[in-house]
Amino acid sequence: MVDNEILNILRQRFEDCVLYEQPDHERKCRPLLDQYEKAAENWFIKYGDLGGYANAKTAYMKQKHRMVWERRHGPVGSGMKQAEEEH
Repeated sequence: MVDNEILNILRQRFEDCVLYEQPDHERKCRPLLDQYEKAAENWFIKYGDLGGYANAKTAYMKQKHRMVWERRHGPVGSGMKQAEEEH
């Protein structure tokens, strides 16, 4: 899948940066690490709990259920809406 290859490329770029910038890699490679972590988070949101036998329909249904949940409760990770906010 394309998303897996993108994640592999970002991981490889970060690992190469760490090897090349060894004594000062924590500061110089931080943007690459942040980019990789964001891409990994997005990958998990899309494919995380699908399992090995997932197809397009199960991925679509996961996305649909997440969007319905966000409509009811707000963005994932922001905490649940309070009862007084809903009315």
